[in-house]
Amino acid sequence: MKKCKFALILMLVLCAFAAATVQAADTSNITVTVSLAGSIEVSVNPTTWNIGSIAVNSDSAPSSFTATVGNVATKLEITGTDGAGGWTLGTRGAVDVFEVDVTNPALVLSKSYQTLAASVAAYGTKDFSLTYKSPASDDKGAGISQGFTITVKASAP
Repeated sequence: MKKCKFALILMLVLCAFAAATVQAADTSNITVTVSLAGSIEVSVNPTTWNIGSIAVNSDSAPSSFTATVGNVATKLEITGTDGAGGWTLGTRGAVDVFEVDVTNPALVLSKSYQTLAASVAAYGTKDFSLTYKSPASDDKGAGISQGFTITVKASAP
């Protein structure tokens, strides 16, 4: 009987010990890792430049523009196209050749991409001005639209 009591007491002690050490947690954590995806982008304001009618061998007043980049540092480049009515983008001096000067940095716009800013900080801006210079002489005639496009491209620095 003493053996039975001892075995019973031993069994109760072991069950109590097991119950005390085997308890489930009432909470658990999940560690989350996340980051914002980089976005190389640019927007320019204003988006139009209305020069209007201009005399041969004349300069427009400078017009200001602001390029705003996305959420990563960004390189900005600038290029232009020839005029719709047959004028050529270049350095003024020849017949039907117009020029666009860029300030900050100082450069003459061309049909090849040129660096406008080597690196603009995330969410940053780049201010620049443009001055239009009509051809020294013209053989296309008055009233012909010479509209053209300027493109600002964003890329990784």
